[in-house]
Amino acid sequence: MRMNTPTSMTVGLLTILVALGAFDALLIENDRLLAQRQPPGETDASSSTSSISSTGEGTRKITGPNVLDILFLQNFTVVDPTKERSLVEQIIPSDVATIQTKVLMKDDDRIGLIAWTESPQVKIYFLALKEALHSTFSPEMHDLIDEVQEQPGRPTRNLLTFVDPTINEERIVFVRVRERLYEFHVAEGHDDTVFELVEALTN
Repeated sequence: MRMNTPTSMTVGLLTILVALGAFDALLIENDRLLAQRQPPGETDASSSTSSISSTGEGTRKITGPNVLDILFLQNFTVVDPTKERSLVEQIIPSDVATIQTKVLMKDDDRIGLIAWTESPQVKIYFLALKEALHSTFSPEMHDLIDEVQEQPGRPTRNLLTFVDPTINEERIVFVRVRERLYEFHVAEGHDDTVFELVEALTN
């Protein structure tokens, strides 16, 4: 992927907008948590336990599948990117979440790129990223899908996909499911292959 000047400027603007959006969202979330605090006089330990049980955090933790295992089962090979970078690794601070990025290969053909991260804050960053992207799309943007997908027996997932050559020459797909956020870059002609991978990773 060639990072031309407009793309670099767009990524810089996205970074600023996402940071502002995430900061606002975190302030709102902190205010909500403060409003739910136990009355004075209770110990920190009991307050913490109550908060965990009331929100389900103590029992809800469900991690996603092992990404590398799924890639192997889907007959992908992966290599570390040399110049290409995902948007999430340029936008989400390294102290918030660890982001892994791999180039997807199949039969010696480049299929695209995958990046993923897992953190309790990915929903906040996904929503901030979505709002920032909507603010920076160029007139050349097309094939936009932005929806919440719900299917019986499967976790709710947020899907955002589009093509905008000022951001990237390839289709970009973001999927947020549970506490994991995926980003895919899809090489031309490989949409079906990547979306089959999306299904396998978000069961």
